Amino acid sequence: MEKHYAFIKDNRVALLSIFDTQNEELADLIAQEQGYDDAVWVGEDKPSIYSTYNGTTFTPPTDEYLISIGVLQPKVKITE
Repeated sequence: MEKHYAFIKDNRVALLSIFDTQNEELADLIAQEQGYDDAVWVGEDKPSIYSTYNGTTFTPPTDEYLISIGVLQPKVKITE
């Protein structure tokens, strides 16, 4: 089973990386070098990319947020 670190930027999951084992020193070094605010070990319980993180809990991103960053297209109503 894959295990992950979530790299946090501005309280959002900006990147998920696969690691063989928990390695805080390496994850912190990557976070620092790449400009992330934090690296959080999540193991097998990986959150969704763009989830918010409040220091303890990951919350999946809203459709509105995903639309605002261009990841999701708004639903279009088709009328005849």
